[in-house]
Amino acid sequence: MTYITHVPQTADRARTLLEQLSKFKLFPITVATLQMVCHDAQNGFYTSSIHMKQPHITDLKLHYGEEFEIVHEQLLETLQEKDSTGITLLHGPPGTGKTYYLRYLINEIKEKSLIYVPPDLVNEMTKPGFLPFLMQHPNSILIVEDAENIIRDRIQDSILPSQAVANLLNLSDGLLGDVMHQQIICTFNCDVKGIDPALLRDGRLVVEHKFDKLSVENARRLCVELGMSGNGEDIHEPISLAEIYARTSDGLANFANGFGNGHTTMKNKRPLKKRNQKIDPFLGFYS
Repeated sequence: MTYITHVPQTADRARTLLEQLSKFKLFPITVATLQMVCHDAQNGFYTSSIHMKQPHITDLKLHYGEEFEIVHEQLLETLQEKDSTGITLLHGPPGTGKTYYLRYLINEIKEKSLIYVPPDLVNEMTKPGFLPFLMQHPNSILIVEDAENIIRDRIQDSILPSQAVANLLNLSDGLLGDVMHQQIICTFNCDVKGIDPALLRDGRLVVEHKFDKLSVENARRLCVELGMSGNGEDIHEPISLAEIYARTSDGLANFANGFGNGHTTMKNKRPLKKRNQKIDPFLGFYS
């Protein structure tokens, strides 16, 4: 209950202020703790705690499409299952929402520790000491950001090491997986066709989600929700959330690195999907 103390002469102003205050909503700020993987020649692999606030998303369907809320709930349930294994692949063009959603997701996970491999240490996953290090963190969730270099097809890619793919396969449902019970989340920008097909096998894959631009309808709905001038009526083709928030003065600062919509494949259900992005023929990256 909100009370405003005023003198009789300011009753009208106080009433107007009370009406305005009643429209505000308070949202709790949650902070997740991640164990970030570090490495140096003297100490080998070790972790350092970092804290990450949950992004302010009031409606997952509005930001990521009508079906995404169901995808999120199923993914969250699977990730929090005790002694579970599997791999989740979040991919799409840069700026379409992978990191932003990932920050939201990890703040929803309450029952497991989170091991985060930053982009500059992804290639270190091929070192012999990496698996023994992970064995110190059973029943956790391994988050690998910008994983392009370690998930590409081992047959087609003769330049980059393939040991990291073997490690992921072993952790997701190999002998190590039976012992360590780790879930793995990988984000990457290359097309899913360019990754090692073994990562997509039924029983190993939990979710494969492609982040994409918002439809015209959803983009306009978001503009209305954000109170933007014109309500997005000038939007006539699919647009990313980054482009929408760029229309506001502080939008990019508040929502940097996290926007998107997309298509999803759940475990054991991987229908072929049309993709209209242009792909680099050598690296397989979205343009």
